Amino acid sequence: MFVYLLKRLINAGLILLGLSFLVYLLMFLAPADPAQVIASQRLGQPAKSDDIAQVRAAFGLDQPIVMQYLRWLGQTLQGDFGYSIRTDKLIRAELSSRVGWSLLLGSVAMGLVLLVGTTAGIWAALRPKSVLDQAVRLVGLVGVSIPDFWLAFVLILIFAVYLGWLPSFGAKSGWHLILPVVTLAVGQAARLSQITRSILGDVLRQDYLRTAQAKGLSQATRLFRHALPNIAVPYVTVVAYQFSALISGTIIIETVFSWPGLGSYYIEAVNFRDLPVIQASVLVFGAIIVVSNLLADLTYGLFDPRLRLNDASNR
Repeated sequence: MFVYLLKRLINAGLILLGLSFLVYLLMFLAPADPAQVIASQRLGQPAKSDDIAQVRAAFGLDQPIVMQYLRWLGQTLQGDFGYSIRTDKLIRAELSSRVGWSLLLGSVAMGLVLLVGTTAGIWAALRPKSVLDQAVRLVGLVGVSIPDFWLAFVLILIFAVYLGWLPSFGAKSGWHLILPVVTLAVGQAARLSQITRSILGDVLRQDYLRTAQAKGLSQATRLFRHALPNIAVPYVTVVAYQFSALISGTIIIETVFSWPGLGSYYIEAVNFRDLPVIQASVLVFGAIIVVSNLLADLTYGLFDPRLRLNDASNR
């Protein structure tokens, strides 16, 4: 098990290192000279050659790209992302005030996804070809097909404009959380119900579960002792992917609902061409996704004895 964990940690570290390099290259993939963009945004007008030269020297953009990257990486590892061009504030402080809102939105939405999607999938798998099964499949198909941004506008139109029950923007109370959470959760819950129904249905048709039924074990015992543990690995894989998708989806949804999270912060930076903030935001988003997948990989060892056996045989 130790070797397995060590390999996963090393892989995650290498992925984050590669991601950091790609994120840094964003500055040089911009259609204009990074120094010119930074100088123009700070001055609020087209920059002159002297201004551009000063910015290039201040940011170390006159050095070889490898040296620039190593310098930026060293500062990033210390939590120093520099200053925002738009607000002239520390990016670290702005990120700290934004990340929590995005994690709150993503975590609550993921909790709703797990509750609704898993429950619906299990019920449908236990009653194949029933009315409930057909309903779960139909609702799941519709939920998967609806784009999140379109659903957001529909929910705002119905519950905020016509009915006036819920607020449509901001984050002043728990009521402001409902519409963005539902928007994020609908599609992912539909996917999870379909996948849970499929993988659990395959397990329930296995011979060892028929044998357990023949021995007189109750349906609850067969489900919780034999069936669910055997779908744990693919289930965790799907959940990790969906959490990553939820965090990525907050970029658009936070903007639609004016939620003060990392997604709306990133969109503001893109509109203003705030390169340091764009770099920091993309890196944080990528780190959250890598860490969530790493946690999923670490969880596999708890459910799959073969990983522990392979680790023992490698010693």
